[in-house]
Amino acid sequence: MVFSIVLFLVTAAFSVDVAYMQLVRSELRVATDAAAKAAAAELSRSQSDADAIQKAIDVANANTVAGRPLAIQASDVEIGKAELQPDGSWEFTNGTPHTAVRVTALMSDANPTGSAPLFFGRLFGLRNFTPQRVSTASYFEQEVCLVIDRSHSMCFDLTGPAWSYPPTMPTDPDEVAFPPEDVGSRWATLEDAVDLFLTIVSGVNPAPRISLVTWASEMGNTTYEYTVTGETSPAVRYEVPLSGSSYSDISAALTARGNHLMIGGTNMSAGMEAGIDVLTGPDVRPNAQVTMVLMSDGQWNQGSNPVQTANDARKEGIIIHTVSFLDAADQQDMQKIATRTGGRHYHASNRDELIAAFEDLARILPATLTD
Repeated sequence: MVFSIVLFLVTAAFSVDVAYMQLVRSELRVATDAAAKAAAAELSRSQSDADAIQKAIDVANANTVAGRPLAIQASDVEIGKAELQPDGSWEFTNGTPHTAVRVTALMSDANPTGSAPLFFGRLFGLRNFTPQRVSTASYFEQEVCLVIDRSHSMCFDLTGPAWSYPPTMPTDPDEVAFPPEDVGSRWATLEDAVDLFLTIVSGVNPAPRISLVTWASEMGNTTYEYTVTGETSPAVRYEVPLSGSSYSDISAALTARGNHLMIGGTNMSAGMEAGIDVLTGPDVRPNAQVTMVLMSDGQWNQGSNPVQTANDARKEGIIIHTVSFLDAADQQDMQKIATRTGGRHYHASNRDELIAAFEDLARILPATLTD
């Protein structure tokens, strides 16, 4: 009986330390990955090794591991390049041009962070453990497709409820007969967010190529909207191609679309399928990172399940970052889409958060973990 109790207590103590070790390793991975990606993104913008190294140090220190900031030194950060191997993997080398950053984080008593103490390890002759993580991030040629919701709800205001329009929206014969307002509409806010996004990515070297797809749902000549407007609308519009276009073409296309009435529901999968077509098309450059930015203010109500479409994107190596706008948006599925493809999900509850989401996307876009 006594032996059984002792065995139970020893097992419980061992389990606590094992779980803690797993947690610390996970925190270390997150912190080191974040430092490497931030440093690679900084390198792509500034082309300065020193700035990239400092960025890695700062971001590592902003992350907590084992209850304290992760402290790394300049010697823990290497600047080099990523080389494609015959098996399709990428290898970090010390050559030029500099396109990659490798960060090594070791928790030991020999460095500022220190080792991670164990709760019950002394029972087994262990007082601490020294996990290590090596993360490499690189920046590549980028092919990006903005896949933007242009359903009628983008004409609504920012208060959240459906059918609530900016006060200057005309009402005769019906709000659906008019384009979104230049001030106070969801579309106007989106234009501002994308303009900032384009301004930031224009400073990246090499600058990503960006295409634009807008989507809603197909509207034929048997709808109420047709009786009011006399117009039909396809589910998908290929607004700006990858090749032969500029960032100003993206802004101009969004402005032009915003000057036209917007009708239709939310066929999200149709927009995603169009984005996949763009990012797997003949214009895509070999070895380029392909990324979709999916934005919506609603919940899909037509077409197939977009989460399943995300599986198709993943098979093609496409990362999808998702942005849900206002609290009526489908945050759950947008999170699933991002998670399944290795992307990030941003939820914006107001104008400032939407602009911040696109700003952050522009800053993380250049860097990809390669090891």
